[in-house]
Amino acid sequence: MSGTHSVTSGTQGARGALLVMLAGVVWSFAGLLAKWVPWSAWSIIGGRALVAVLFFGLARRSFVPRFSGGVWLGALGVMLTSSLFILANKLTSAANAIVLQYAMPIVVIFASWLFYRQKPGRIDLLASAIALAGILLCFLGGLGRGSLPGDLVALSTAFTFALVFFAARFPDTDPMDYTYLGTLLNCLFLLYVPFDPQFSLGASGLVGILLMGLCLGGGYILFSAGMRTRVHPVTASIVANVEPVLNPLWAFLFLRENPGTLSLLGAALVILSVSVYALLKGRSRQAAE
Repeated sequence: MSGTHSVTSGTQGARGALLVMLAGVVWSFAGLLAKWVPWSAWSIIGGRALVAVLFFGLARRSFVPRFSGGVWLGALGVMLTSSLFILANKLTSAANAIVLQYAMPIVVIFASWLFYRQKPGRIDLLASAIALAGILLCFLGGLGRGSLPGDLVALSTAFTFALVFFAARFPDTDPMDYTYLGTLLNCLFLLYVPFDPQFSLGASGLVGILLMGLCLGGGYILFSAGMRTRVHPVTASIVANVEPVLNPLWAFLFLRENPGTLSLLGAALVILSVSVYALLKGRSRQAAE
């Protein structure tokens, strides 16, 4: 029986990892689409949110938001991360916009130290140092390209994205509930559409917004389905790194956007540090159990 259980568990874990990876692939098109849609960042945020809200509502089988302390915190994180990410894509390269967001684990490490008194160990500090070196290279790559403001906005998403993970620690808090509420709040940006000089009802804008909403909603559905299979968090965090790898690749292939050597080297350091950190922490936890 134990052998059968092990095989079943392994199959479920592989299926969960595949679903999480597919979520990362779907999300990876966000940077490309944000640059393709000719609207301003604020109109894009509102339009994408409207499509995604319909998607989430159908998935939840309810369009009525739920409220609690954890849901409000998570919704704030989702709303800020989603909107700042689109703004960053309009101001800097797709590579920097997504890679700087993936510095989020470093923010979580030090926030846990500050608020939960969980002192970081040597692995935490080493991973943080390597990631910070990568972030510095991304900023140096952006100097002279006029993208420093965009890089700062992108880096801020690492902090807002951390709120999403801390919210999940609250009791009786469903990530889908705060994802839905945060996306619903982003619909408020639709009020800017009448004042947007870049807004038009052209096919490229409308199709792009539809695809962005489907990518956002579909990615979260795949991610949630993958996590429900009890896939190991370390495995999930590693395979999810397909997003910051593919995001700048699509921008290069379809938009010929070249973030520069320093930014690419910085991106590699951030992705490598986060992946190796997740792997080593996972092994240390297994050894302790």
